[in-house]
Amino acid sequence: MIPSDLAARLRVLTESTVNPVSPIRGVTADLPELPVGQRFTARIESALPDGTFRALVAGRSLTLALPQQAKAGDTLDLVVMARTPRLIIAESEGDVPLSQTRSPAAALSPTPVPTPTLSRAGQIISHLLAGEHPAPQAATIPRATPLLPMPAPQATQLASALQQLVVESGLFYESHQAQWVAGRYPLEALAREPQARHVRQQRATVAASTVKTPAEDVPLTESARSAEPAAGRASAAASTSLPAELQFLVQQQLDAAATQHIVWRGEIWPGQNLHWEIEADEQRDDDPGESPAEQWTTSLGLTLPGLGEVSVVLRLTSAKVSLAMTASTGATALQQGLAELASSFEAAGLPPLAAVVESHEPA
Repeated sequence: MIPSDLAARLRVLTESTVNPVSPIRGVTADLPELPVGQRFTARIESALPDGTFRALVAGRSLTLALPQQAKAGDTLDLVVMARTPRLIIAESEGDVPLSQTRSPAAALSPTPVPTPTLSRAGQIISHLLAGEHPAPQAATIPRATPLLPMPAPQATQLASALQQLVVESGLFYESHQAQWVAGRYPLEALAREPQARHVRQQRATVAASTVKTPAEDVPLTESARSAEPAAGRASAAASTSLPAELQFLVQQQLDAAATQHIVWRGEIWPGQNLHWEIEADEQRDDDPGESPAEQWTTSLGLTLPGLGEVSVVLRLTSAKVSLAMTASTGATALQQGLAELASSFEAAGLPPLAAVVESHEPA
């Protein structure tokens, strides 16, 4: 959970005295000019304490994160797949994603240096310190098409689809990247997230722009030759721009981190709507000496042919699971299924289930 006193803690940090440190020498702050599609070689110089490596790339010493082990003296042949001013994402020439190369320094821009501006996260922190930022909203997962093409014959099929909806929404992309680099997250799952799809679109755009037509085989004039590098730089700069869909997703990531609250409204199959929310909360015991326990709450609302309007709220802690269900016409059927549901929870190794079913008038 994000602490409720975040603004106060940040203010303490900004007002604290920080002792100066000696400048770091021998590490180049900016990244080399390697456009998307450019092949390059990285030579491992040494292993770093955090599991990354110091590597020599185009005469510059950079930090290199790899999904596998390497040793000093190893040489890697890589190709640039995407880049920002502080990050290069590269793959091996065998088309197996291999590495992420990033600048070890804070953030330095190419000459001339532009006017410094705060990042989006920095702006939010600044507003928090000043008490000016409005309360963040729950993060919303966008989806325009039904989750499944037809009603699910088994509940496990629907549960798996809902899990995939959240996990591959892009809200946790950077965390999944870190897990993938450490070998703990499958590449095929990472490739299905919106940010990875954007990288593939960049690759396709760059590949299309490099295909030559017969007319392009004609020898270039001197003026055309001088214009060609500038056009290439413009194409590379355009490829690093963030599309509108990812700008929206970045805002949702910030909202999710601040509120620990995710909402999805959509069709689970054609014609069947679902409102689903997931939220983290802190449950405080009566004993003032006890630290608050983490509690997750998930709730959903939908209208089913046999049960009518159904509302479900499930709360999960390390000690127990509580479930409250209401239905307009099917409360009796739900009540009869509670014993089987409790047995399923026990078989899955979940905490004991405390459930209640109530009936309500249809809206």
